[in-house]
Amino acid sequence: MTVGHQLISEGRWMQPEVDLLQAFLPLGGVAVDAGAGNSYRPAIMGQITYFHNTPVLEIEEARNRQKELQEIIVTAENVETILSTVRELEGAIVISTALHRLGKVKVSAHVFRDPRFHLLLERFKSRLPFFGSRQIANSLHGLGAISYRGGGAWVEMVSIQTQRRIHEFEPQHVSNTLWACARMQLQEPLMLRALTCRAIEDIDRFCPLDISICTWAFATLKHREAEWLRAVVRARCEFADFSPQNMSNFVWGLSTLGFRHDNMVLAVGREAARKIRDFIPQELSNFSWALATMDLCDNLILRAIAEEVDRRGDEVNSWDPQSLSNMMWAYATLALKDDPLFQRLLDASIARIEDHDTQNLANTSWAAAMVGFRYSRWLDACARKAVEKIQECQTLHLAQLAFAFARFVAKGDQHQFLPTLLKETLRRLEEFPPQSLFDVHDALVFFQAFPAPPSGECLRMERRLSEHFEDTARTLETFARRSAERGGRPSMEEVTKYQRSVEQADIVTLGEHWTLAFLKRFGLLCSSEDRFIHSARRRILDFRDEASVTDPVSRSIFHRAQCVWQLGIQGDTDGALADGLFESGEPVAGAPAGHGLYVCRLRHTREGDAEIQALCAALDTSVMRSGRVPEGLKLNLHLSDVPCVSCLGCTLQFQCRFPGVLQISFDRGRVQSEDSRPIPRPPPPPSKRGNPVPYAPLPTTPPHDGVDRSMVRKERPKDEDRTSFYLNPLAPRRPDGASKGGEEAVPHKLVHGRNGSQQTYYFSSAPSFYGSDDYEAC
Repeated sequence: MTVGHQLISEGRWMQPEVDLLQAFLPLGGVAVDAGAGNSYRPAIMGQITYFHNTPVLEIEEARNRQKELQEIIVTAENVETILSTVRELEGAIVISTALHRLGKVKVSAHVFRDPRFHLLLERFKSRLPFFGSRQIANSLHGLGAISYRGGGAWVEMVSIQTQRRIHEFEPQHVSNTLWACARMQLQEPLMLRALTCRAIEDIDRFCPLDISICTWAFATLKHREAEWLRAVVRARCEFADFSPQNMSNFVWGLSTLGFRHDNMVLAVGREAARKIRDFIPQELSNFSWALATMDLCDNLILRAIAEEVDRRGDEVNSWDPQSLSNMMWAYATLALKDDPLFQRLLDASIARIEDHDTQNLANTSWAAAMVGFRYSRWLDACARKAVEKIQECQTLHLAQLAFAFARFVAKGDQHQFLPTLLKETLRRLEEFPPQSLFDVHDALVFFQAFPAPPSGECLRMERRLSEHFEDTARTLETFARRSAERGGRPSMEEVTKYQRSVEQADIVTLGEHWTLAFLKRFGLLCSSEDRFIHSARRRILDFRDEASVTDPVSRSIFHRAQCVWQLGIQGDTDGALADGLFESGEPVAGAPAGHGLYVCRLRHTREGDAEIQALCAALDTSVMRSGRVPEGLKLNLHLSDVPCVSCLGCTLQFQCRFPGVLQISFDRGRVQSEDSRPIPRPPPPPSKRGNPVPYAPLPTTPPHDGVDRSMVRKERPKDEDRTSFYLNPLAPRRPDGASKGGEEAVPHKLVHGRNGSQQTYYFSSAPSFYGSDDYEAC
């Protein structure tokens, strides 16, 4: 049955109308399906009326004119040429060509106010019933390329037409349309659902470009489609065919969507290491940023990136500030200390300092502080630029700068950095979230740049911080006393309420000044004259020196916090009953909840914090397990860094159960007043195979056929590899998981050390993307 016969049989159209429609459709460009319904009738009837009243000769002339306009548009080099044709455009093909061509020429914002542009959108809307998948994809691609976000009545119509034509969409149409939706931020749920289902159904034919674009688009739209992510994993992509841009966009999309599949990302990183010389700066930066966001430390690609930065030499000085700062942020977030990399990137940042915005300044300074690489030239350049742009800073940027300059004991006196920071903070006091305000106040007090006693606006700042302090202390004390009343076993409801209250306050640390106030209030602060403090500091330094012998860039040196503990009877000369040293990491003294201590999640889980492990170790001694605390029992803790709010809560829980036993002292953390001496990058572990790239198989030589395999689409898969759950043999089929074989997730390897088991991501055991021999025999 023809479309016309179906329309007539359903009683929606009369035969004369259908006869005229059949004569008209070839000029419209694409046939309309029977499901068009009455929503198409006004547009089609207008065309039918035109053709009914127009002589055949004039119709032929009109057809030829549309062809001429098509040629004019295709060869247009500027917006004016395209817009000058708008009033004559009639068919679906020429209208879609005009919209698509707009994305190929330079377009400025004033075009969006041009009446001819809005007329083009109106004609687009009126002809949409005659658009096929290609015309829809091309039109939206053009609008996406110019980042048009003005919306309009056409949005709903294009959503409807996309759903009606979705079975015609080829892989390129799907990826181009999703890309355009992301660029324009078109959040049409039904349209996105239709495109997603089509992408999943046809993923076996997708080329690497299609897969990376779709993943990027879903991430940009913040549309976390779990079925698409599962389909990507099951597709077992050939990452060797991905271009650097495909790889970068793909892992960026996965990280932005919060989806982590270790083996798949490691497989991408492996291929990226092979093609590292083809990456542009933004792709290198985005790849490292994605790994940091996923908290996946792929040493292979991260080392390859660092070595590539070295290889490019002075070219790095021309990189954009965001690429420089994002790369440093990524390495710092993953706690990777690479001094040669940071020195080169900081030199480049100095060379491009005039182009830095406040976020670049803050991220770069924070990253350098986190890996302990002090560089006076950068601090001076940053202080000057920060003062110049201080009013553009977000409150988070001010807090990051304050933290970095305090850690490096850099006042920026030459540029009046501290007075400017204080002035700007007071001016925008109401904008500050509690944590950022604590950070700025902590730095100002450290440098003695905050008036004492405070007055005026400074007094208002002090009072506001005092309110946050009192709220925090009240929350911690209330739960600690309730927990003590129940013998360290509060109800699950009470624990959940406590954790939610602390986590929602989003205060990670009170800073040195307010932490001292907290410990003094609850009788937890150890006297500065206690000889234990000096010996504990010496023990921590010895521990770090020991770690540096085996690994000069060990995280124990610059990243992890340490806690020395000692349990004994006060005045007893026979020595401690128990003592030890812990550093933050995987808990080795048992879960804190099993010892009646309840931690909160602040930025990350806190079960493995050094002081928590020390408290658990003390509670696990026979003298504490007995339940009868002997007179004069004393537990000393000395921390290398300021404790977080969660840990303060646990110390108070301990204090309420065992009053007068616990005494705490702490240092400010790793402060550096002198510039760092760059530590050479350690050589990679040798490969058993003698590979030039450790942990990876020997690189294969790509075929020299001139084909860009990132854009090669596949044929439809054979039916024997697919299973249908539908009676109709032509209906969509879903992949047969059994025919693909293998598990999609492989457990991590664990490395056992003095501080417990730790994950390693050099590679997890044999991902199915490669043969087992490639991994086990490297």
